[in-house]
Amino acid sequence: MRQCARAIGLPLAAVFVALAVCRCSREAPRATAAQAFAIDSQPLVSIAGSAPDGAPLLGLIGRSTRLADGTIVVADYTSSTLKFFDGQGRLIRTIGRAGGGPGEFQMLNAVRRCDGDSLFATDAAHGVSVFNSGGAFVRQFRLPQFARLTACSPGGVLAVVNEGEEEQPDIGKEVRRVRAPLVLADPRGEVIRELGMVSLYDIHSAGSGWLPQPGSAQAAFAVGRERMLVCPNDSDAVGVYGIRGKGRRPIPLAVPPRAPTRAYVEKVADRFLAATPVGAFRDRLRERFLALPPAEHLPPCSNILVDPDDNVWVVLSALGDSVTSLRIFGPDDRLLGDLTVPAALDVHEIGADYLLGSGETAEGEPWVRVYRVSRTVAR
Repeated sequence: MRQCARAIGLPLAAVFVALAVCRCSREAPRATAAQAFAIDSQPLVSIAGSAPDGAPLLGLIGRSTRLADGTIVVADYTSSTLKFFDGQGRLIRTIGRAGGGPGEFQMLNAVRRCDGDSLFATDAAHGVSVFNSGGAFVRQFRLPQFARLTACSPGGVLAVVNEGEEEQPDIGKEVRRVRAPLVLADPRGEVIRELGMVSLYDIHSAGSGWLPQPGSAQAAFAVGRERMLVCPNDSDAVGVYGIRGKGRRPIPLAVPPRAPTRAYVEKVADRFLAATPVGAFRDRLRERFLALPPAEHLPPCSNILVDPDDNVWVVLSALGDSVTSLRIFGPDDRLLGDLTVPAALDVHEIGADYLLGSGETAEGEPWVRVYRVSRTVAR
């Protein structure tokens, strides 16, 4: 049986991760009427990248989160800060700054709500900083060198991939697949369980070095109550792993394969280089990236999330799509239905009654939005 195996990450530290799972049937999943979902077409909250007076409000956005009281916390890579916005989208607090001390950041790329309402801010340079919901610094812990927090759960289970122990098996004359171990950890970063090797991304020879292959796997992880989930790179199924060691069958997606478009490859290049200063070096690197042959097919999903009811939300759309397409599965892995948001966005979080994501205007100005999610339960 053939084995089969996204990055959230920020430019020049982008990580394209996928686990190996078994190829499943392409039979389309059938929906169950246990729950039905709907998403408003207009956002409930919209945070623009600039203040009314034109001053920059948001820079390069990492993963963001929403607290129980409706406060939205945005990881701003550009300013090395966490920015707190109230339920109306008004900036109410900014914490952090550039540096290597407690509560400071060098390469801030995400903030997640983990272990209850605690904020876990991940820094590609020096680990994880923990804050309480009010923004007060609590503690910091360092992961092993090159290790990266990829997902966490409200129960305090962290998924960590250690890029420092990578392998690079050849999968073609000019293509290699970078692999590394994935582990589950507790809220202090101590290893709970080893899940095995993961495929981080495919790289392609580019002159004297290597670059990520355009259109190759960029896996995303999610941690539920009892499951670890991953979008694969060459399978039409979501990998499902028990966080207590008990294996589960993969969830078939049955998504028709599609090739990367030029628009997709250009958007990937721009995202990959977003933190690189404008200039000749950036232009040369972008040119080299765009000259690489893209992967034959896009991954079947670009992100995966778990809501408080342990439903699995799979993002089927890719960079360059004008809408965001989502497929939802219940805690028992049965299909609940498909939804579409009429905007191109990175989905950061799914709550009991909201979807949080980011995107940008046609002029390139970033924004963060909250959409209302409603659901009905069959009786």
